Amino acid sequence: MSDVLQISCTLFHYFPETAENFKKLCHSAAIAFTVPADQTCCGMPYFDKGELKTAKKVAEYNLKVIGDQNIISSSLKCEQVYTVKYPKIFNNTVSHIQCMKIAGSAKGLHDVFEKAQLNNNQSIKGNYFMLPDCDAPKKGQEQWLTKFPNAKFQFSTLQNTCCGAGFCLPALNPETATGLSETILNEAISSGVDTIVASNDICMIQLMNTAKKKNISINIIHIIDLFAQAL
Repeated sequence: MSDVLQISCTLFHYFPETAENFKKLCHSAAIAFTVPADQTCCGMPYFDKGELKTAKKVAEYNLKVIGDQNIISSSLKCEQVYTVKYPKIFNNTVSHIQCMKIAGSAKGLHDVFEKAQLNNNQSIKGNYFMLPDCDAPKKGQEQWLTKFPNAKFQFSTLQNTCCGAGFCLPALNPETATGLSETILNEAISSGVDTIVASNDICMIQLMNTAKKKNISINIIHIIDLFAQAL
């Protein structure tokens, strides 16, 4: 049985090439999948804003789309919505069993990166600034980088670093959001790296928007694209 491939809204609308690269990586990892034409947002923005009634309606729709299939997500944040938030919001309901099945069988970036056949990983060279997803274990994301022995990766010296995109900050408090992402951009530039690698598409678009706003020049890519270069 194939998996339902869930492409995050940000990838779908802003980074279609990255979405296609994720599909290529899934093929390389021998993961069979379908892409439902009627898929929609996982509901994360509504969960973050506390609009749980709307979040539940979105979740109910997605459960119908997924059906009895497993899910594979291109986003660490979306993956957490399906594996953590859905089981909680549907606790003690008829949908709870389906949610627990989805949570238990869900795949994400880690599964794809571990199984993808990287025939050109030795060719990945340079100095990179890695921005991990705040909602996922940093150690697990650091392990991904061991796939690229000829590249050097640096991390922010700040603890619990946020890019500024979390909890709807760009909409609710844009000055704070811009300040946080500008701090990351300036630290990356001062460290002398060639490229910022983001493991989350929401962080990626936030950094790009701030870089454009503040006239900061630095290359920013998604970790999916780095892995795709190594295929």
